[in-house]
Amino acid sequence: MARYLKLLWLFARVSVQDNAAYRMDFIVQVIVSLLHFGAELVGMWTIFSNTKRLGDWGPYEFLVLLGVFRVMSGVVGFCIAPNMRLMMEEIRDGKLDYAIIKPVNTQFFISFRRIVVWRFVDIILGTVFIAFGSTQLSASMTAGKLLLFVLMLAAGMAIIYSFWLGLTTMAFWFTRISNIEMVFWNVYEAGRYPVDIYRCWVRRALTYVIPLAFLTTFPAGSLVGKTAPGNVLAAVLVACAALTLSSLFWQYGLRNYSGASA
Repeated sequence: MARYLKLLWLFARVSVQDNAAYRMDFIVQVIVSLLHFGAELVGMWTIFSNTKRLGDWGPYEFLVLLGVFRVMSGVVGFCIAPNMRLMMEEIRDGKLDYAIIKPVNTQFFISFRRIVVWRFVDIILGTVFIAFGSTQLSASMTAGKLLLFVLMLAAGMAIIYSFWLGLTTMAFWFTRISNIEMVFWNVYEAGRYPVDIYRCWVRRALTYVIPLAFLTTFPAGSLVGKTAPGNVLAAVLVACAALTLSSLFWQYGLRNYSGASA
């Protein structure tokens, strides 16, 4: 365990050094994140200047949801998406050999070796959303809700990581998997709103077909008291199943990898 923590620290240091070489790009990307932050506040203000509630969600509850959405987006952009894109390129080029021969677990290495430092700004801004919304709802906040929120957030991160790993593993057989990423981001945008507001069939699809509700609505709902106990258990089970199946699928794909010499 200590070895992997040291490797994570090393990956982070190298990524910071790489980003420091292009400081202007880093600054511009941070500014873009701040603009997204402002745009989301404007969108929220537009909604709640015309209505007091969106479905069953009030303004501060919705702010918590936006915060979770921003945190999840930041986590994907921070380490999940960059590493999965790199793996897809290496599978096509046959350069995955260099990752396989490393004296460390291959899945760990390909999942965390690259970090996009500036995306951590999204995680910070999302945390600010969550903290401010929770402060305004402090009368209903309890330690139990906070612990439940952390558990649901961790489950959501496990699910989104598993989704990307499964998607990327398909590159062992297909060459245009990267195009599916755009479909994912377009569908993911629906997560900035609670799934409760959608029609029944859409709500079920975003919960059981594309588990978007487990990424944003359920974690936020656990903090503001809108998530049923059954959803908590479902989130943990889905996360465990997703991690197991995606890992098995990755190992199966790896066994079918022919390498650069093929």
